[in-house]
Amino acid sequence: MSRRVRRVKRNNRLISLLLLALAAPVAAVRAAEPAPKAEFKVSGLGWQDNRLSRDTLKALLGDKPRATLDANVIEDAALILFSQRTDEGYLKAEITVEAKLTDGRVVSHPLDALLEHPLPRPLEATEVTLKVNNGQRFVLKNITFTGLNALREEKARGFFAGESLLIALDSDRIYSPNRLARSAANLQAELIQHGYAEAVVTTDQVEADEKTGDTNVRVVVQEGPRWRIQDVTLDVKGGGEVPPALDETKAGDPWSPHWRQDALTALRRWYYERGYPDVQVRINPSAAAPAEGTRLVTVTAAIVPGPKVHVGQIQFTGNKHTRESVLRPLIPAHSGDLLDPALFDDGLSRLSRLGVFNHIGLDYQPPDAETRDVIYQLTEGRRQELNLLAGYGSYEQLRGGIEWRHFNLFGRAHSDDLQLVQSMKSSQGSYTYTVPELFGTSVDGTARLFGLQREELAFEREEYGASASLLWPLRTWGASLTTGYTYQNLNSTDNQLATRNFDASNTKAASIDLGFVKDKRDSPLQPHRGYKVALRVEAAAKALGGEVDYQRVILAGSWHTKWGRGRWFHVGLSQGVVTTLGAPEGSNPPVNVLFYPGGDGSIRGYQTDEAAPRDPVTGEYVGAKTYTQLNLEFEQALTRKWTVVAFFDAVGTAIQLEDYPFSEKLYSAGLGVRYNTVIGPVRLEYGHNLNPRPLDPSGTLLFSIGYPF
Repeated sequence: MSRRVRRVKRNNRLISLLLLALAAPVAAVRAAEPAPKAEFKVSGLGWQDNRLSRDTLKALLGDKPRATLDANVIEDAALILFSQRTDEGYLKAEITVEAKLTDGRVVSHPLDALLEHPLPRPLEATEVTLKVNNGQRFVLKNITFTGLNALREEKARGFFAGESLLIALDSDRIYSPNRLARSAANLQAELIQHGYAEAVVTTDQVEADEKTGDTNVRVVVQEGPRWRIQDVTLDVKGGGEVPPALDETKAGDPWSPHWRQDALTALRRWYYERGYPDVQVRINPSAAAPAEGTRLVTVTAAIVPGPKVHVGQIQFTGNKHTRESVLRPLIPAHSGDLLDPALFDDGLSRLSRLGVFNHIGLDYQPPDAETRDVIYQLTEGRRQELNLLAGYGSYEQLRGGIEWRHFNLFGRAHSDDLQLVQSMKSSQGSYTYTVPELFGTSVDGTARLFGLQREELAFEREEYGASASLLWPLRTWGASLTTGYTYQNLNSTDNQLATRNFDASNTKAASIDLGFVKDKRDSPLQPHRGYKVALRVEAAAKALGGEVDYQRVILAGSWHTKWGRGRWFHVGLSQGVVTTLGAPEGSNPPVNVLFYPGGDGSIRGYQTDEAAPRDPVTGEYVGAKTYTQLNLEFEQALTRKWTVVAFFDAVGTAIQLEDYPFSEKLYSAGLGVRYNTVIGPVRLEYGHNLNPRPLDPSGTLLFSIGYPF
């Protein structure tokens, strides 16, 4: 069967899958006709904001069906819209009520934010449209500070107008009285956290141009002296146990709400561990007269330990479908132990990780006894869900699919996940069965069936098999470890690789798998700070039940840092190697496990797989046994949603391990633009190849969704 025929069939499957996914909601709409009811409409704000405002009105006014809308409800809705518009900087917004009355007449009436001219009474409408005229938007033009010394003025300005971006949009510099008050309060709280306990921030001389909306504001800061801790004393009432000195106490540290909270937490934890759940701690600062801009503070921690308490019965309520035998091992305490609330809070966290409860409450009864029952109040969640999947990439183009998940199978908090995904280049499916908190530990167990058919640049990839794995959380390191076993069939058809004559086209591989991930990025979807380190090891051997011996190792890392306001620098580095230790001399691994660089997550001057090594004679692609990849990015924010990026990508590959780490090097440099969404950046990037080979493109334009590394 030709690749063209396969492609046509695959596209037909994609269309069928999308139609099937859309059939259910269409059928549901036709199933029942809703009862007629009066409803608000909003116009004048644009299609999206009209819908959002209408939904907000429904939520705030209640979504109960009404046959008619009276004047009071309509005015309430208008006041809500006025409040929204004012908070968005439209201080002079106007709203016209257009109402269709019960007798069929349509009347129109203007309203102002103070309702100085209310609607006529009585009024009963079957349909109401609130027509909004925003008017001029007021924005902060200039912000000046007086009395500010503790913070850089640029940082203080960020509380009022956000980050300094290349393109200053009105939406980032909105002026309204409420926003201005919140900004001043936030700046004051920041100064207090730095030890300026007497700081006061006010605003005066607000000058607004009614025609242009430009508003000038002066921010007046009175910092006062900085409070510094001189000494800490512990006052334990009733002759109870006395904890050691606070580790948080350091002479000269600034006094702040953060310090107070850390000290409270440390003291409570110490008493909780010893069975005092009712301990009360009050921390009182006593400040001396200021000297040279500083107040020395003596801190007194007044402690009332309360009675020592033991654990009675541990009970669960609300678990209609979940077996208690699954829940009890997750609680790290037993009847008769000293009652440490921190342990039961940890149990609450482990219960929530099962993923089968919408809400979990924790109660102690009787609340004042020396032996108390611990009661977990559970509200079970959904049993199944169906999700639609969609995406786009320059190589695979349109992707669509469905995901069907079940939760709390057999009442044991097990779950399964069926995914079917079709694109213009591939068909794939998987079924995953997960057992959380295996044997009462923090380890999750997973069994998976999978299949993939994908049209690569030089061959047709076919893979199917099964795997079993364990996920081990390494909380001390802030990382996770995955171990597992995989048995799979690796097949390559329509092979146009230069290696087609000596690589097995169909082979079975059995492997031990190892994965390690430590992710300290601030966001996995759009990282701006932090780092990530990941290691993947796949060791296949005939002794494990397969037909080949090979080892595949990939080590990758990324680092992200801020570089001024609205600018970031990103670095990605990865290396992979495939070896055949234990195999007969001269053996080659299956082409499926070799490396084929190129694409939107690799070197961006090439399409997917196009940066793979080429045969020096025929120019055909050859899979690499080792590769090293470097990605450098400089990202500049234009607005809060749009950024531009300049990048440099490099990849080194080698066909033979003797040439490790690489014998051929390719370089690309380019520019891109990104629009940031809740599912990651939508990226349009062009990479220019600095040293293309004879058959390589001069560059490539790529469109994709998601962060590249």
